[in-house]
Amino acid sequence: MPRFARLFEAAEDTLESFREAMKRRDAEAVLRLWLDDESVSCILPDGQRVVGLERLRTVFTTLLENQPVWIETVGIESTSTLGVSVFQATEAMRFNLDAIEADLYVHTTYVLMQNHEGWRFSHIHCSPASETQLVSADGIGTPVRHSMH
Repeated sequence: MPRFARLFEAAEDTLESFREAMKRRDAEAVLRLWLDDESVSCILPDGQRVVGLERLRTVFTTLLENQPVWIETVGIESTSTLGVSVFQATEAMRFNLDAIEADLYVHTTYVLMQNHEGWRFSHIHCSPASETQLVSADGIGTPVRHSMH
């Protein structure tokens, strides 16, 4: 029986590819990371709910035609079971290369499922986070003052 090559062997690779595509303003690369299923969904930091690949295409194309998005992880936890990985991240977002401080902090949940192509997004949920809600990577709960590198 032939073995199919998988583009991403680990869910973390898909997550990193998403961040790289956002930085490069490559909406098509972002969309290739999603399951080919009309039930895929994304909750944006402003609360907007986007369902289906065509709506995602519109949103990511519009977002990335105006600016790149740099996403830096402040803290992350993950859980994996057979065929499903969930990442809960606190992230700093920046929309201008020259910016030192983050433009936006978010708490993001990424849900990835594994299929014959490897790991793909089925859902992303972002919620705004204030700087006082950020905690250090050691989980102690100390507020983090964070700037982008």
